[in-house]
Amino acid sequence: MKLKLFAFSILCLICVNLTFSQEKAQERIKLKGVLIENDYHNNITWIKSKPVPLVSKDFSVGATNVTHMQIYFGMYMQDSVQKITPIRLVNKYKDSDWIFFDKISYLFGTRKEVRAGKGKIFKIENLETDRNVNRGISEKSDIAADDNVKDLIKYIIENETGLNIRYTDSDKSQYVELNVPKGTKRLQKSFKALIDSYELMNEKFELNKPF
Repeated sequence: MKLKLFAFSILCLICVNLTFSQEKAQERIKLKGVLIENDYHNNITWIKSKPVPLVSKDFSVGATNVTHMQIYFGMYMQDSVQKITPIRLVNKYKDSDWIFFDKISYLFGTRKEVRAGKGKIFKIENLETDRNVNRGISEKSDIAADDNVKDLIKYIIENETGLNIRYTDSDKSQYVELNVPKGTKRLQKSFKALIDSYELMNEKFELNKPF
């Protein structure tokens, strides 16, 4: 499965036609820089940004096996009508110890801007997380993009700058912070490719649901 997904990601141009209306499926729909997953059991095609590691890692370690961010959406048919899901944001924290985070704070800006109190801050609260123990522990939140999350995604795409992320356990007032290598640079490319794909699908199928 991982090899198949990797092969999809290498292709620059991808033709998507599994869960699209017949008249549109005959047209080649070219998506760049995204991953495609076909769920045949639920008849939905998931279109995902490439997961971006938020920590330094060895090249042999996959991005999904470390702390990372990712955005995605789905395309499906309902009563012969083309549908699109809201964009969702995934935050995955992986380490040797639990944090049990229910809040994430994103602090953007250069070192100088942050020290001067001029950094840009976004916060996501009241998060529910899935937890897993596999080669370490992992905690993952997966939420639909509301206006706050949309603003966060747009800010990342439009600004190449430093990024510090804080994962907080509100009950115990404990948190873990990490400085993202290269800041928003890699996130910019990954997120922009996904949003471009979303807008292309929205326009192609006249769904009237712009990001």
